[in-house]
Amino acid sequence: MSENVKLRIDIEAAKALIQWKAQFADEVCERAKELAIQSDQPDYVTLLHYKQAAEIALQSLSNTIRNGDTTDAVRNAA
Repeated sequence: MSENVKLRIDIEAAKALIQWKAQFADEVCERAKELAIQSDQPDYVTLLHYKQAAEIALQSLSNTIRNGDTTDAVRNAA
């Protein structure tokens, strides 16, 4: 796509995208911390923890998108 093309985005679509990005990032961070705490080095978060957390967060995000449940999360992101 050319950078000169103007693209209009529906406000609800933009809000949903913001919410999904925030949900994913927050959940990855929280899950990675939980995984680190359960490991043999509880004060050290590794790339593996983040990868595992991202897989879990993807499932959660997929459920959010599928169920269309964005209203509470959009309020939280605002």
